[in-house]
Amino acid sequence: MKNFYSNILLIALISFCFLLISSQNLQAQEIRKPIKITEEEKSDFQTRFGTALSSRYMWRGLNLSKAPVFEPYTNFLFHGLELSFYGVFGMSESEFKHPDFQDLSKSDETNSTYLEKIAFSQVITNLFYNIESGIGTFTIGATDYYFPDKLIKHTLSDTSGNKNISYAKPLWENWEDHGDGSHTLEATFRYTGSESFPLWILFGYNFYNDQDNSIFAEIGYTFNVDRNNLSFFAGGVLDASEWYRFTVKNGVVQEGVGLTNFGFVLSRELKLEDWLSMDFSVLDVMNFYEERNTFLFKTTIKVK
Repeated sequence: MKNFYSNILLIALISFCFLLISSQNLQAQEIRKPIKITEEEKSDFQTRFGTALSSRYMWRGLNLSKAPVFEPYTNFLFHGLELSFYGVFGMSESEFKHPDFQDLSKSDETNSTYLEKIAFSQVITNLFYNIESGIGTFTIGATDYYFPDKLIKHTLSDTSGNKNISYAKPLWENWEDHGDGSHTLEATFRYTGSESFPLWILFGYNFYNDQDNSIFAEIGYTFNVDRNNLSFFAGGVLDASEWYRFTVKNGVVQEGVGLTNFGFVLSRELKLEDWLSMDFSVLDVMNFYEERNTFLFKTTIKVK
């Protein structure tokens, strides 16, 4: 909990600086109606929102939803500071609600609680700071992952070593650590290259409510092919991780690097207006640990 409160304090300090800068800007400018906001002011504060429809939900090589998903999002940007919200909502009840019942072949349990299915859902909140430079953009920040519907498994051991297992609802206000909470927090570093060198590098470190403190790394590069963007990427988890499902295979605990996210994205953006566009993409992902290949289609409506 100590690390959690220190991170909350850091976020509070950033928010205070944000409010201080905002108040100084308001004092320096004359009060005007929103319709008269200048172009310079628009560049200081931006809002973006939209939604996507995908044939299924793939995240860092993990096939999290086997059914089509609806993905609304919104971004708020101010002088490099970015606050964004992403939702992922399945369109059919295709996932097991119970955390111990993901594979029918590994359990004889027929209890109705285990068999209950839900539509996949996830809410992602990002707080980033983007640093622009001549060689690209550096992004640092934190991400909160919250699954509103799946049960949380709590395991307690007494002095005799006997385990007591219970299952709790994923209440939003549950901010417990050590795998008992509803939220998992990740520290993120990302480098995005310039237009002349469109390379990206990503590191994600789960620092709260992940007992493995999972680390994920990814690298990718984008080419322009006949007015399309073609991106190749390779990513994976560093050492064993329940979060990334890189655990035990054939009785052997996984160690080292697991290449779980390898493939390409082919996309094209269609601009309808200066403020409105649509993005069409196909994605092919190979997860070498799960020995699985997934191909999906996604379309996104973007409002700027």
